[in-house]
Amino acid sequence: MSVGCSLVAAIGCGRARPPPAPIETRRPAPVSVSAPKRPAPPDLDALPVAPDVPSERRAIQVVDGRERVVDAEAARARGLTVVDLSDGWAPSVFDDRLAPTGASLPNPYRAVYTGLAADRSDGDGQPLGAGERNYLELYGIPPALSVLRHRFLADARLGCASAFDPAKLLAVDEVRTWGATTEQKELARYAARGARLEAARVAAGAATLEALAATDGRASKDAKDQLRFQTERIAFAEAEKRLVCEGLLAASKHKTGAYDTAMRAAMLDFQQKQAVMDQADIRRGTLEALARSPLENDFLALRRVLTERAMHAGGFVEDGSVGDSASDPGYPTYLGADGARHRVPDLATPALEATLARLGIATPDDALAFFRRHPRADFGSLAVAVRLPPKPEYYGAAMDLSAEIDRGDVWYDFPYDAAGVRQPQPRERFPTFTLFVKWHGERVPLVRWRTTVGGWRSELASDGQEYYRWKGSDVGPRVWRHIVAAPVWIPPTSSPLSSMVKEKRVNGTYARVTNYDETGPGYLSAYGLAAAIHEEMRKGPDGATFFDNGIRTHGSFDYMSLRGRFSHGCHRLYNQLAMRLFSFVLGHRRVRAVGSIPLGFRRVFYSQGEVFEMRLPSRGFYYELDPPLPIEVLEGRIRGQLQKPISGYLPKPGVKYASPPPAVSNSPEARAGGDGP
Repeated sequence: MSVGCSLVAAIGCGRARPPPAPIETRRPAPVSVSAPKRPAPPDLDALPVAPDVPSERRAIQVVDGRERVVDAEAARARGLTVVDLSDGWAPSVFDDRLAPTGASLPNPYRAVYTGLAADRSDGDGQPLGAGERNYLELYGIPPALSVLRHRFLADARLGCASAFDPAKLLAVDEVRTWGATTEQKELARYAARGARLEAARVAAGAATLEALAATDGRASKDAKDQLRFQTERIAFAEAEKRLVCEGLLAASKHKTGAYDTAMRAAMLDFQQKQAVMDQADIRRGTLEALARSPLENDFLALRRVLTERAMHAGGFVEDGSVGDSASDPGYPTYLGADGARHRVPDLATPALEATLARLGIATPDDALAFFRRHPRADFGSLAVAVRLPPKPEYYGAAMDLSAEIDRGDVWYDFPYDAAGVRQPQPRERFPTFTLFVKWHGERVPLVRWRTTVGGWRSELASDGQEYYRWKGSDVGPRVWRHIVAAPVWIPPTSSPLSSMVKEKRVNGTYARVTNYDETGPGYLSAYGLAAAIHEEMRKGPDGATFFDNGIRTHGSFDYMSLRGRFSHGCHRLYNQLAMRLFSFVLGHRRVRAVGSIPLGFRRVFYSQGEVFEMRLPSRGFYYELDPPLPIEVLEGRIRGQLQKPISGYLPKPGVKYASPPPAVSNSPEARAGGDGP
């Protein structure tokens, strides 16, 4: 019907008039009145175009839908924040510093970090091979924007969104997978059961397997499980299509339908690329990421990257983690200068949204357009001038910060009974790390994150045999006197030689080389990318002395351990949160940059007939806090029979030992498996 005809429908438009409705049901026809358009409010943060400023002073803004170059100095003068979008960005904990004497203190790991983020080099500083990519976001190194640009443009060309069926991927909550040998047996078992169920269906006169599943009895249970299995296999096939189209899985190296080495490696790459913590298992989070279009996933990655850039630029740490919901009446608050209570803010969300808005990005298509108009070379110096959310009143150059670790539920009981059967030791309360600021006489929580504490761990003793040992976390007041960027872990003499050598592709061939992954510096280090040393401060007649018992709060490459496993006594954080935390502390406390601390560690060892040498020239880049930051580890809630930990080694169930367990060492290195004082 034409618009004109619709307007005159009441008089027929050439047709007979319909009978009138009863009086009591008549309603006046709605009248469409177009409200006058209000003029857009003036953009008070829009800066004048400044195309001729030097590159180091350039920033961008999107104003009225158009991108312009502005003067970064003028932006700062107006109270805006310049958010670094360049490939040279790194968390401020890796910044080069000045010594009190004015001497330059370069931070050596910064170049390694930026090379990894931009897909230029690997963790050993060697160039990546053609087509190789670093998927290190879960390890604390989000991709540089030039890398995201490559993803957006490649995914737009490939058009993989039509290569798979999202509904089939989301039809299950998990796809069960097995190792190669078990998988063959399981697939054969399901095939045999499928044949039996088909015979049962015919015998029961059921039209379909679904109809058989609706009956009672054993056949119903088996039919339901078979239907679930079939749905999982359909989802698996869609996952294969997705990974092949995205270029992560080479079809020529993969057997269709099998969770073989090629498929497992591709799935792990996909999960790490999308920051999904499933480690090759195909659970709901992975299925949801697989079901999204590639550009949608790229957009989520861009949001995560810009969140870190904006938080570091603003010097923020608050992310809404101190409570379940800001609308909860019990959500933490602080007293403002106006005498009112104010909720501790989530600064991560508004900082991200402000940055996206100033870039003119609201959708994946907006992001694609942004990357299309910026060649890779632009990311050598790109920045954006943004009005970030205001800092809360309690911010300052020297904030009264402190931290607390609640160990949660703790079991000292040995986890095996006399028969060697593992005993359940459930935990309802998990360890948490909380950062506080003292403000108007109150301790205001800023962040609250999951962390780890020590527990029963396997340990290689001095007699060369493995035992269980309680690896506890120090309880009581301690201080952070030193924060270390790119810390180095010193392997104890008991470390197995097998872990000190790795195979690596060098000049096209594989070679056995000394393995610095666990020692660091690097994202795979036992201490992650940043750490704070727990020290006990003892006051004496000659002043304070500090005792290091080998415990740290640090980042971790083992991101799955934050979901409920134990450490050797240290308190782990996700690497990106550790860097955000320590960058914040360094920016809001009095601090002295010490620089790289010489170590001079050297160990020569033999492995499989070859001689290797490990050299650790530095402990990491040190900062000294003045005064130290107080941190207290709470005892937690002791569960079970024992109220105190067992000291010494206990035999592993089922293991025959040649001799009784040796005495344990209580050195810091041995207690926490960490760096000695």
